[in-house]
Amino acid sequence: MSKLSALIDDAKVGLSIQERIPEARWNAIAAHCGAPEVAEIKARIAALKAELATIQEWDGDTQDDIHLSISRFSCLLVLTGTPLDVVG
Repeated sequence: MSKLSALIDDAKVGLSIQERIPEARWNAIAAHCGAPEVAEIKARIAALKAELATIQEWDGDTQDDIHLSISRFSCLLVLTGTPLDVVG
């Protein structure tokens, strides 16, 4: 069972809602990721890409948010040592 959500929630502790998770905390998340977390990261990226395809062209803010999430999870995947070319 993946603990990715719990790791991300723990990394948000002490941050305001406007603050992004600092890079050092993403590194800590990656250090605790095993195969279940890597699988979940890949699934989240795939789901975000599918969601992006459904967003209306005029909704640039939502598109930006989704692109940001895809980027963040892609970076997290790389931090785990998993190459991006294996993401669908």
